[in-house]
Amino acid sequence: MPAWKSVNLKFQGKVLIPVVTVMVLFLAGTMWMVNRRIQTQLQNENQVALANTESLFGTNFARRAENLVLQFNAFAERQEFVALAAKFRRDDPETARQTVQEYLDRPQFREASVLLFTGPAGQWLAGTTNPPFFAACVPLVKSVLESNASATSVVQVNDALFEVVAVPSIHPDGSLLGALVAGMALGDAAARELKSPNSQIAFIANDKVVASTFGDESLTPQLLQEYERLVAPASQAVAAQDSGLILEGSHYAALPRRFPSLMGQGRAGYLLLSSYERSWLAFQETQSVLFLFSVAGLVLGSVIVWLLVRRVTEPLRQLRDSAEAVGRGDFSRHIDIHSKDELGELAAVFNQMTGNLQKSLAQLEKTVEILRATQAQLSHSEKLSAVGEFVAGVAHELNNPLTALIGYSELLQMSTVTDDDRDSLKRISSSAERCHKIVQSLLSFARQHPPERKLSNVNALVDAVIEILIYELRTNNIRVEKELSPHLPRLLVDPHQIQQVFLNIVNNARQAIEAHRPGGLIRITTGAAGPRVRITFQDDGPGISEENLARIFNPFFTTKPVGKGTGLGLSLSYGIIQEHGGSITAESKLGLGTTFIIDLPITNQSENASAPSAPTPPAPAEGKGRKVLVVDDEPDILDLSVKILQRQGYHVQTAVDGESALRVMASGRFDLIISDWKMPGLSGQQLFERLLATDPESAKRMIFMTGDVLSEKTEKFLNAHGKTCLPKPFSIADFQKVVSDMFK
Repeated sequence: MPAWKSVNLKFQGKVLIPVVTVMVLFLAGTMWMVNRRIQTQLQNENQVALANTESLFGTNFARRAENLVLQFNAFAERQEFVALAAKFRRDDPETARQTVQEYLDRPQFREASVLLFTGPAGQWLAGTTNPPFFAACVPLVKSVLESNASATSVVQVNDALFEVVAVPSIHPDGSLLGALVAGMALGDAAARELKSPNSQIAFIANDKVVASTFGDESLTPQLLQEYERLVAPASQAVAAQDSGLILEGSHYAALPRRFPSLMGQGRAGYLLLSSYERSWLAFQETQSVLFLFSVAGLVLGSVIVWLLVRRVTEPLRQLRDSAEAVGRGDFSRHIDIHSKDELGELAAVFNQMTGNLQKSLAQLEKTVEILRATQAQLSHSEKLSAVGEFVAGVAHELNNPLTALIGYSELLQMSTVTDDDRDSLKRISSSAERCHKIVQSLLSFARQHPPERKLSNVNALVDAVIEILIYELRTNNIRVEKELSPHLPRLLVDPHQIQQVFLNIVNNARQAIEAHRPGGLIRITTGAAGPRVRITFQDDGPGISEENLARIFNPFFTTKPVGKGTGLGLSLSYGIIQEHGGSITAESKLGLGTTFIIDLPITNQSENASAPSAPTPPAPAEGKGRKVLVVDDEPDILDLSVKILQRQGYHVQTAVDGESALRVMASGRFDLIISDWKMPGLSGQQLFERLLATDPESAKRMIFMTGDVLSEKTEKFLNAHGKTCLPKPFSIADFQKVVSDMFK
């Protein structure tokens, strides 16, 4: 295999391996994050489902008890039953007992597992002979006889559970005849009656499952084990997070409960189980889909990168083959030009070189001696020229991905990463900077003006850009109004790069106006804004939609037709301004034009005749002893506010809406209240109005923040009450300044 092929494969590997590695790490991190989010959501849904199941169980249990009370109250109030109960006053007790017993044996009472009648003193008179049951019901019977009101309770007798209802029997003369006591066994039928959809219930007494809705006795050991595990004191703290189990191949979330009004010997309770099998299957399906998409994305991305590398290196291989042919004396080789980039320019120069060589060769053939001398000299001169142009083209081609690599590694360093990741990012940035310096050295071979920063006049750069585009602007009837401050300091910048940024913005405005309507206006203003110089470009073009406005600085994003734009102009401009320590933002509304704002820092080396003093940062302990309440329905905003304020020594409390804020303020006073303007429930404005009516002092110490565009009505309200509203997103310095101003 020729040496150049191995070199080419090594170059492709150097590009492909890091890209694939980054893709794998990114996809793995994405899958891990998505799995964690879905699992957390699944746990939260399980807890909500359990709470709903418990609520439905309590409602069904209470409704069942009410129905039993109504049913047996109706029996106890019947004249026939009252007359029979009164027999114990005047007849022989045995005769009365037999009569009442015959009445209690009627079919309408058969649904009761245990049925008995007591006297006014609570003694057993008639009914089922079940001493353990009667002994367990004595407290309930006495309570009913004393209060003369019906009552229900759960009674445990050995390994059985009964839902007991006791109703008083009243003589027409108002005297108490006794109490009718009925016990319905809590068995499988009762469990099925009390269960809610997508749930199961198991009743447990004396470490035994006395009833369940599963109908499978083989599940008894597992139900008991889960019940004991969840009710154990040591596991109460983690029961909410560790309440899942698998029964009959389905996933359930379990919730144990004790019967609160239990009577009798031993302990009894119930186990509520809510099925989340559908959610679990959906989670598994989501995992599979994520994995398949990740694998497909990885394979597709690798193929695309490999094809791009091959496409980028293909012109270089053609140039190499042609250069070898020229080296062998074949000056007839011609390279087809398919692009107008640096490689296309290099191919054109190469074709020109071979044409010149052919002409020179024809002339040198006139004489052998002149031919030899001239041929050697010309060959040497043209080869040097070809090498220089070749290096310039390759340097230009490599400089673009190197610049992107440096910019993105620096952006990642500005985000929240671990120290190890930050160190790795610094190494990547350092290595990229080294490559960048190598490319700059190569470019110095072919460029007259290598990039460098020097003191430059921003107004002069603006004038230079307008001069470049004056013809296009004039022929398209676009007026340019300049309001350039004459007292600007000169900035330490790369004038060529800053001019490129200005050129991109003005040219984009020209193209937008030209596509929208004939003629328009571009207004450019410059001025000092504190420690920065601000340059504003405003046009009256069609504007940018809110959706596209958030993406205009993304690489390769463009709304221009195919062939009219690459989507790199604003992205490169953003990177240039960031490298200069400045900022670039855009403001726009559809139909109202677009405004680009560029802020560049004034350094110590800048010439500033009227340099303003830098604002004094808030003292770290200025909030010591002061209490602040932050109200916002966004947890991330609350967490950010707490961290900023606590760094200044404030004691901070939070609330997620207006109602909870009022509850927090009821427990104490606050030196400052920071509230979001728009929240579900009680909004910030409504909270202020409530405080204005009930606590005017707290209303005076209230400021707002909002992420919405303030309407005219809102601004009128804020101005009328002299309230400050901090717009989101805000910097830490802006936030601290607003808070500090409230205490001045």
